[in-house]
Amino acid sequence: MSDLTDILNGRADLKRFTANLVDRKATIAAPSVDRQPEKSCRLVVEVVGATILAGTVVIAGSTNETFSFGADGVTVGEKNFTSLSGITVAGISNGFIEVRAATKTGQAINQEKTIYSNMPVRFYPVKMSNVVKMMAAGQQDIARHKFMAGPNYPDIQVNDFVYALSGVAGLTRGCVSFVEGCLDFDGATHHYEAEVIKI
Repeated sequence: MSDLTDILNGRADLKRFTANLVDRKATIAAPSVDRQPEKSCRLVVEVVGATILAGTVVIAGSTNETFSFGADGVTVGEKNFTSLSGITVAGISNGFIEVRAATKTGQAINQEKTIYSNMPVRFYPVKMSNVVKMMAAGQQDIARHKFMAGPNYPDIQVNDFVYALSGVAGLTRGCVSFVEGCLDFDGATHHYEAEVIKI
């Protein structure tokens, strides 16, 4: 096969909705903050698979709040945060911790998380003459673009947002509606192909 990088002449950012401010990670003494809240929110702290002895999670930021744990579970905070500066975990070992943004009623506050930035891709149009779909007018959007990405970008998922930076006309922002890995003759992933609906 030819060198794939020769034909990946476009660039795109890939983003995904998440409520996580701290992605699930091991319960070490001071886990790092992965992203800041986009607006004022309450915090939901979840601890799973841990050994807990009078466990506490102290989160500092625009305000400070202590979350207490006697066993694995989820604790919802009562204070509003606009920024996070640090997390201290005590009395909790093993297991995992996750911190999410939520409204005061407990609903998740989603924000975009960057999965890949400036990802090399090849955009190409979907030929509508090859698409045969029976549906009522306006019932469903049909992907009119596809992109190809190299094998080192495996975390492309349905419903991810694609921000086209270069290499395509008529598409600025889209949503992945289908993705699959394409294998080479050795059975290894050669590249990924994804269909994109313009939004």
